Amino acid sequence: MAANGNTNSSNTTKVLFVCLGNICRSTMAEAVFKHAVEKRGISTEFEVDSAGTASYHVGASPDSRSAETCRKNGVPMKHRARQVTNEDFTKFDYILCMDEENLRDLKDMAPKGHKSI
Repeated sequence: MAANGNTNSSNTTKVLFVCLGNICRSTMAEAVFKHAVEKRGISTEFEVDSAGTASYHVGASPDSRSAETCRKNGVPMKHRARQVTNEDFTKFDYILCMDEENLRDLKDMAPKGHKSI
């Protein structure tokens, strides 16, 4: 059973990184995680995404500072910001928040009765 209480019928572990706007921290965490599992040859074992608790950056590219940091370190970054959806709470095995405020927001956004966060 996964951390979200769901049984994952596939062999992939689904990980979602979350911050406020999904243009800096969570986007960079997604890119670094994807890069790390690719380097280890285990990328097929993971489905990785990121999202924000707020909607004001939906569709935006990553922040230029995050993109530049990734570029300098050889980490590919391709992403468009999106907001967390109700489906994310059941789809992902692990939802990793970038700070305590994100955690509080996610708890408020979670479907009633959901206890995985």
